[in-house]
Amino acid sequence: MRIITYNSPGPFDVDKFGNFDLFFIQRCVESMLTDIPYQHSYIENYKEIGDPQNRGRGLCIVSKNIALDNNVSTGTFSWWPEKAHGNQGKRWQILTVYIDNKSYKFINGLPSYSTDSEDGVGVTKIYEKDRALQTKELLDLIDTNTILVGDFHQPDHRLEEELNLDKRNLINYIKDGTFTCRDGYIDSIDKIITTKDSPFQISNVSVIKYDRDNLMGHWPIKFDLEVEA
Repeated sequence: MRIITYNSPGPFDVDKFGNFDLFFIQRCVESMLTDIPYQHSYIENYKEIGDPQNRGRGLCIVSKNIALDNNVSTGTFSWWPEKAHGNQGKRWQILTVYIDNKSYKFINGLPSYSTDSEDGVGVTKIYEKDRALQTKELLDLIDTNTILVGDFHQPDHRLEEELNLDKRNLINYIKDGTFTCRDGYIDSIDKIITTKDSPFQISNVSVIKYDRDNLMGHWPIKFDLEVEA
């Protein structure tokens, strides 16, 4: 199974990055949904502030052959900012897939990130503790038959003690940089996480660097997944 995950900066063509079976999008722009030629499941997080068309951003799962109807559930963080920009987090999605009569879960998640004072004008202030709380709630959803994809806004070594992946018996399969910072440094803050003893075999993890005008931001990540019999 080929999977792509992408914390997108704006509308894009889902076929742009090659073949896939499942595509998990964070910060999916509502306006691109009508252009997706495959079945998809979308849940809004927030409206884009200042957008005259009142469009939203949220999470989206795109599938070519795996049925999404009745197999996608959603959850909401215990705390979320009442008013926030469209790129903040509020909800998560869980896709349940059945392979050889066993169920496996795919979590598509995006916690909020802390805001500087100038970003907080007119919106709810978000602190590091809020990001950590939402991240913890995502990690708490993971069991042996679960894989989580998304952006945690921090590299593994900077996650708080309660989020420490190793101590939670979890592993992140992304080792390369996934986010180009303003100064050009490429940080690794996106995640593909399972338990260390999961039945998933994950291989060919690759960050997709493509030509774009603004290098700052996240890059798509593709990988192959198999389930041990």
